[in-house]
Amino acid sequence: MRNSDQEITKTIEEAWDSEYKEVSEKAIDDSWATFRSKLPQERRKKDRIKLYKFYGAAAVFVALVAGYLFFSLYNPTAHIYNEALADKEIILPDGTLVLLKHKSSISYPENFRNRDVKLTGEAFFDVVRDTLRRFQVKTEATTTTVLGTSFNVKAEEGFDDTQVTLFTGRVLVSVKDRAESWALIPGESFVYKKGRASVERFETILSFEAGNKFIDVNYVKLDKVLDFLEERYGYEFDMETIPVNKRVTLRINESDSLEQILNVLSIINNTNYEMNPTEKKVKLFKKKKESATIK
Repeated sequence: MRNSDQEITKTIEEAWDSEYKEVSEKAIDDSWATFRSKLPQERRKKDRIKLYKFYGAAAVFVALVAGYLFFSLYNPTAHIYNEALADKEIILPDGTLVLLKHKSSISYPENFRNRDVKLTGEAFFDVVRDTLRRFQVKTEATTTTVLGTSFNVKAEEGFDDTQVTLFTGRVLVSVKDRAESWALIPGESFVYKKGRASVERFETILSFEAGNKFIDVNYVKLDKVLDFLEERYGYEFDMETIPVNKRVTLRINESDSLEQILNVLSIINNTNYEMNPTEKKVKLFKKKKESATIK
């Protein structure tokens, strides 16, 4: 046996043979009572911590629900769907004109502070200019940002494919989950199809004979457009103070009525028109400037 083992054995024997003072049962009971009293306090402390965490989570949940209800009640969303074959004319709270196409829909917050519109389908926008508040049209895949201009957006429901066609002004188009953006000038179309983005200048062929569903008129003389409309709809155009060499850019859908096309022409050309269905005549004239009145 090693010396260290011998020393350990000797210490144990001395401890065993030593005399100790007797401890009363009361002292033992008091000691146990003290020990037990500490256990519930620790448990209660842990329970309180868990309870505080629960209350905290509940408070956050209530705040989120309250915020959602507040914005839903005090900033409701307007939803508009067009079931008719003709374009539905909508004036947004900021004065922007929307021509909503057949089976298309838009939604926007009624207070319209942020000027955000969600679109499904196709619509023409004539945006009121506001240099302090940008205007955005959002589809499933793209966001088109402008300050004031006229353009057309087409986005089929359930698909990311989107086409943005610019007629006047400037727009900026971005695609979901992509860093780059595309700036358009009049006469250009942004096309997003099957995950690929491109900008194209559209050439105009004033005919539906090729089976096209629409015609993009790109900077074409107004008189040529009117000749096409006269032949297609059988109306005679009488123009007053409108220069025939003026050029226009717009989209003409195969299903558009003459009135729908004239509505768009009036917006982008700053003109008014009068239709006479009996005589099959259309009169075009410039919009009169509003003169200020002195009170």
